[in-house]
Amino acid sequence: MNESQTCSPLLPKAGVSSLLKPDLSADYATIISGEGPYLFDSNGRRYLDGSSGAMVANLGHGRRDVAAVMADQAATIAFTFRNQFSNEPAERLANKLCGLAPDGITRAFFVNSGSEASEYAIRLALHYWKERKQPGKTKVLGRSTSYHGMTMGALSISGHAGRRPDYGPLLHRFANVPPAYCYRCPFDLQPERCALECAEAWESEIIAQDPGTVAAVIAEPIVGAAGGVLPAPPGYFRKLREICDRHDILLIADEVITGAGRTGAWFASEQEGIVPDLILLAKGLSAGYTPMAAILLRDRVVDAFIQGSGVVPFGHTFSANPLSAAVCLFVLDYIERNDLLRNARERGAELQQGLQALSQRHRSMVDVRGRGLLWGFELVADRASRKPFDAKFNAAARLVAICRQRGLVIYPAGIAPYNNSFIVSPPLTVSSDHVEELLQILADSLDEFDATIPTEPSTISH
Repeated sequence: MNESQTCSPLLPKAGVSSLLKPDLSADYATIISGEGPYLFDSNGRRYLDGSSGAMVANLGHGRRDVAAVMADQAATIAFTFRNQFSNEPAERLANKLCGLAPDGITRAFFVNSGSEASEYAIRLALHYWKERKQPGKTKVLGRSTSYHGMTMGALSISGHAGRRPDYGPLLHRFANVPPAYCYRCPFDLQPERCALECAEAWESEIIAQDPGTVAAVIAEPIVGAAGGVLPAPPGYFRKLREICDRHDILLIADEVITGAGRTGAWFASEQEGIVPDLILLAKGLSAGYTPMAAILLRDRVVDAFIQGSGVVPFGHTFSANPLSAAVCLFVLDYIERNDLLRNARERGAELQQGLQALSQRHRSMVDVRGRGLLWGFELVADRASRKPFDAKFNAAARLVAICRQRGLVIYPAGIAPYNNSFIVSPPLTVSSDHVEELLQILADSLDEFDATIPTEPSTISH
């Protein structure tokens, strides 16, 4: 080996990217710019961002006003370490969020992602019970159709069969209760016969686990990636709040997707009429302009720490950094100033109406469900029996690809065999014209999708 060989850096072959991507065999378009609800790639193609990326880009793309806030804050102070100093943007953001949150929420702690928020919530719950002199309460129960993040603790409390198996030995086997999935009711009930059995299932599982060992339960007000937008039936979360209170268990609301205006309110918990003990926020909190997430704490949780050790669980290096906090403050103020909660409700109603009309036209499109600007639907091989497409047909990837080719981005969701669900969640800033464009592209895409459906029975999964 000569000297040039030993000293040369390891470089990729010409034309090969060094960036590790989710699917190593896929050819990803490269986005070079964005404007409003649109993305533009290096080949000059335009895409309507019908899912706000991953339900993140609440204000749309390419906002120079956000960039100006970032530049100003970076030039002032971009980083302070939380163990040494506080900073003004983080103080203001915490006050803002607690002011917008349901009554009783009094403190905020900042991390960098929804997964980190879930992790910190687990630690808060365990430490809370230590402060309360009940260290045996260590379990965090979730639902069998749920997703709370990709870190090990977050996956441990998630019921996502598609994302857990590879890490099985490293994950806790916390109990999962059946989902609130009305289209595929786990209790085989119709709405008129429903007595909130899905909510009552929490109490049965808590008793089976022993309430003295259960620290908290965690639930998404509307299930996102694991189910493709699954709202709970009316009264579900009030019943769950009652069950938690009866057994002295913390209630964690995972509003990583639903928080910050996505459902037409600041918090979906508010729409459900409950005050959780912990609320998790991320995604739309920063509208995608910077990594930021938050855990909001109810006063009784904070009081336990104040009256106990006076110390909360350790955080992260970038927790509450002023640059991200300043961006999040701008995002929240912009939503408020421009009444985007109302826009989410009004444009959401138009989107709902349009999706329901498409469902009547397309035999495979069923169960339009959602709230605000968070909507979902499923594709089925047989409408009457609700049987899914055979996995070999790959319906989800097929429709996503057709939409992408026509210039629309939607988000595939669900857990096999019901992984042919989709999330439609455009930015909160969309206009009626944008909604109309989205629906038209989706209609054309569904026409093309329908033409690819085989007629053989093998398309139905048994």
